[in-house]
Amino acid sequence: MTAASSTPVVTIPSVLLAAERDRNQLANAHRRGTLVKVRRGAYCEVDAVQVGGPSSAPREKRIKELARARALHSQLRADHVFSHTTAALLLGCRVWTVPDATHVYQGYRASGRSAKDVVRHRGAVPPADVALVDDLPVTSLDRTVVDCALALHPLEALVIADSALSLGADRQVLLQMIDARAGQRGVQRARSVVELADGGAGSAWETWVRYEMLRAGLPRPSTQMPVQTDRGLFHTDLGYEQWRLGIEFDGLIKYRPDGVRAGHDPAAEYMSEKNRAEAIRRAGITLERTSAADRADTRKMLARITAHLPPDVVRGSRPNPYLPPA
Repeated sequence: MTAASSTPVVTIPSVLLAAERDRNQLANAHRRGTLVKVRRGAYCEVDAVQVGGPSSAPREKRIKELARARALHSQLRADHVFSHTTAALLLGCRVWTVPDATHVYQGYRASGRSAKDVVRHRGAVPPADVALVDDLPVTSLDRTVVDCALALHPLEALVIADSALSLGADRQVLLQMIDARAGQRGVQRARSVVELADGGAGSAWETWVRYEMLRAGLPRPSTQMPVQTDRGLFHTDLGYEQWRLGIEFDGLIKYRPDGVRAGHDPAAEYMSEKNRAEAIRRAGITLERTSAADRADTRKMLARITAHLPPDVVRGSRPNPYLPPA
């Protein structure tokens, strides 16, 4: 077992346990709104969970899941190792969907009366595949990617694999670990996810755009495509240098007051982005923009992208059988 870091990769809130406190006081504080219940018998200070601002709900859900993991660690008496999406969160990976239940490996089969907010995976985890994050045992970064690639929808797994590569996961080690699982269900799909993973992805939404392109059978785009302009060097989220095409994902949060950080000025952000885009276009790069709204009709999004590609490339594209609809 190794420490994932000398300090926590993420900030895991402290929890108050009913087993160690006055239950009535905790319940009263919860009713008053000064405590947030994270699971049965466990609470957090409300300020440790609430973040406020645009898109606060998913961020708060992520923090609550981290708190739930800490609470469960304190409440479990049997040996356990946090795994799958929970491990990904604890290790600082991006996720497409924050889980509604905490994933752990344990050496025994769960009873029918086990907690509904815990998903128990039966089996022992070798010490070499275990890391410590703020004293919580979690599957190592490489083991987490492999477990997720085998168990999750490929988009969910690709988001985690992308961010894991940026955090230091080794693709060759991942592929070797998957090969060692030969005969298990989903091995070919898991290998495809790892082969397509790219540490250059800057957000889960950028991964989603690339996933839809790869699912349609389009050539693999570059991430963080460099563009030298008269205003300096810029990078587009995705792109094809050979066809002078850049693809950007526009997150609306950066155009909202305090959307990125306290004091963030959306007007200044808009002008900066406008000047950047004009410089990229002057450099001879066509920019195609995407957004979360494109999930409603991915065909239209792909049509906008393929309109800039050679016809023979588009005709030759074939759907990837290992990447199902998201």
